[in-house]
Amino acid sequence: MCTIYKCLLTTIIQLFTGPGDTWQPHIRAAMGICERCHEGNLSGIGLAEKPRNNVFGNQTIANYEAEVTEETVNFRFVFGTLIWLDIFSSITAGTTPQLLSYHSVSIDPDSQINLANIMGCNNNAMFQLGRLAAIYGQKSEALRHGDFDCSQLEQVVDDISREIQCGLAQGALEDFNISGDASATAFHTIPDSSKLVTHLFLQMATVYLHLIVQGFQNLTLLDTTISDAIKMLQIRTPTHLLPALVCPLFLIGCVAREEDKKFFRHVFSTLPLLDPLLNHRGRILPVLEDVWSRRGTVLGFGWEDCVALTKALLLI
Repeated sequence: MCTIYKCLLTTIIQLFTGPGDTWQPHIRAAMGICERCHEGNLSGIGLAEKPRNNVFGNQTIANYEAEVTEETVNFRFVFGTLIWLDIFSSITAGTTPQLLSYHSVSIDPDSQINLANIMGCNNNAMFQLGRLAAIYGQKSEALRHGDFDCSQLEQVVDDISREIQCGLAQGALEDFNISGDASATAFHTIPDSSKLVTHLFLQMATVYLHLIVQGFQNLTLLDTTISDAIKMLQIRTPTHLLPALVCPLFLIGCVAREEDKKFFRHVFSTLPLLDPLLNHRGRILPVLEDVWSRRGTVLGFGWEDCVALTKALLLI
């Protein structure tokens, strides 16, 4: 087993069984290996020579022999998984994704890495979330150095907002015919499940953008987004898809209205999310309760204060 697979496996084991943030060094190590691979140092990752120059690109592998095809597919799956974990960990840590510079190639619409088949959400929605995480990370870094200029980010924020709204408008036209078969586990085997999951991630992106720009001020602007998301979660989402929605549930939960909190408390305190085999999820509801409490009592409570509470969380 090559080093990157070992790092990812160790990350997963530490996430599910270890305390606090013991998973973080392992995921950083795995991402560091991927960065070196992108720079051309592919010889030590356990791949045959033929797929090495194609593992990150958009070329198809249909004409390769079976062994090469399998190795390439497996590595792309691992790299896609790391991009997913990197974006999620950056959201809760308030940092720029470590693999951000590779997103434009690795998760563009033409990429052979399809995140919808890995974690349920399509590439474009995750790409926008990565951009938002980068905006917040860059903003925080600039504020620390005293040279933040909000005008530099306005155009990027507007562009991301347009992309999110276009995605939501497209999703609103979709008829989500989701199978209720709880035995289905692969996203590509459940009709339209990735469309529903993607739509909820885009609603989460709307909330995340608001929190980055305005913090917890003017939350009434999110009333329609919150109402639509909760209706979709309660009425249109099969229970077995909820584990794919931990991150949207948390971000949308952070801005929940008083009458909505009961729903989030129930979701995060029962199966399938509160699973004894997934220890890390037991830490999510206490953090959410803390956000609600501080949001209502701490003057000027903002997203940076929320990040201070979520740094050790990985929302999967």
